Amino acid sequence: MKHLAYFLFVGLIVGLSSCQSEIEEADSLRLQNKFDEAALLYQKLSDEGNAYAMWRLSSAYGNGDGVDFDQEKALSLLKEAAANGCEEAQSDLAWTYMFGWFGMTKDEVKGKNMFETLIKKSENSYIQSRYAYLLLSGSEDLYEKNPEKGLRILKQVKDKNEPYYLWVMGIVYSIGVGKIDKDWNEAIDYYVKSFKKGRRYSSCFIASIFLDKGIKDIYNIKQGIEWLKKGVESNSTDAMLSLSNIYLISEDDVNYEEFKSYRNPEKGIELLKNAAIHGNGEAYWRLGNEYFYGNNVDKDDNKYFEYSKKAFELGNATGANNLGAAYMDGTGCEKNINKAINVWEKAVDLGSGYAAKNLYYLFRFGKPDDIPANYNREKAKYYLLKGAKLNEPIAWIALSFQYYPGGDLFEQDSQQAYIYAKKAADAGNVDGCARVAYLLDNGIGCSKDPQKAQKYRDKYEVKKKTEKE
Repeated sequence: MKHLAYFLFVGLIVGLSSCQSEIEEADSLRLQNKFDEAALLYQKLSDEGNAYAMWRLSSAYGNGDGVDFDQEKALSLLKEAAANGCEEAQSDLAWTYMFGWFGMTKDEVKGKNMFETLIKKSENSYIQSRYAYLLLSGSEDLYEKNPEKGLRILKQVKDKNEPYYLWVMGIVYSIGVGKIDKDWNEAIDYYVKSFKKGRRYSSCFIASIFLDKGIKDIYNIKQGIEWLKKGVESNSTDAMLSLSNIYLISEDDVNYEEFKSYRNPEKGIELLKNAAIHGNGEAYWRLGNEYFYGNNVDKDDNKYFEYSKKAFELGNATGANNLGAAYMDGTGCEKNINKAINVWEKAVDLGSGYAAKNLYYLFRFGKPDDIPANYNREKAKYYLLKGAKLNEPIAWIALSFQYYPGGDLFEQDSQQAYIYAKKAADAGNVDGCARVAYLLDNGIGCSKDPQKAQKYRDKYEVKKKTEKE
């Protein structure tokens, strides 16, 4: 009996050793960008019940790494990995609830509670690094910004080679936190280490430093583009989007002269399509725009509708707004105002201030021959305030006029009229500049200040001239 127990024990040790060896092999393949081979091995180990492999396979399905993009599979595997004890998966699942990943409806309270429980019981370096990031950024208002506490947690992280830790340290040196001064070279060093360890998103941060003209000693377009290419090779959808911006740069772009030698519309569209295949809603939205305007591709309203619909399904707010506009005007589809309203309402929930502005005008003034005027004053008021809260400059302007000279939705308040007009102007809105100049000239909601008014009037003239050109 003792011999049997001994052989069972030895067999268990050998089995665990073999499993760990295969995990290391799969991770190595992933870091070499051999995604097909890595996914096959993660799948094998996942089928055998390995929670870590389930987590990695979930990420593969969530980004299309060696497998077809599939949100449902990604979420299912993430939940299974979390249930089987993988702490990294438990952390990601908490964030999925907090931020609405994988098409899941946000439940910030549930997600935060899950994450708080993990923080208290786990010393996992990935989890602690993510907590530090939330404290450093005050991300999504879920956590109050607390840089000092964030730095203390980073100092306590045990595995200083954890990719997420290295990435957060890159951010620390990019912005300067507490007694740590901003240091671009240190930031790049941390980002590079993070990228090599598998945090492919870091390639975009490195590129952004090299492509920033304000960092004179480091500014290097060639280096920046090379890092974006490395990101693309690592299957980073963010790198695909950033590089496509350069390949598709327009002559109207202020940076056109510096990047025009890199312009390559064919490659740009190809990158957008690859990012879209990987389930990126922004890529679908931008492709839709390309086909709507006929930029770099032949104009195609049907493709505009198709891509906007995909962007909406993936939770992209701008794509959702465009889909609502398509239904409203019958672009690439049958005109359907009720569908337009429904989609725009969901677009607002996704964060589109522009959709809120559209709903305000629709409910306030109606649409000739379709919806009577004064369709719904209460909804008009609700969406105007919503648009303002979502930082939509046109909503700020409309709200400014509601406050002065006054509308039927709010009581007159000249100070609020000035505040909202200034928000729009400072955000670069040309009509906002003209309105602030008028209010300053007449001392409405502010002290009369002709000199300041002239500065805004000058901004207005420059912007109008730029728009004409």
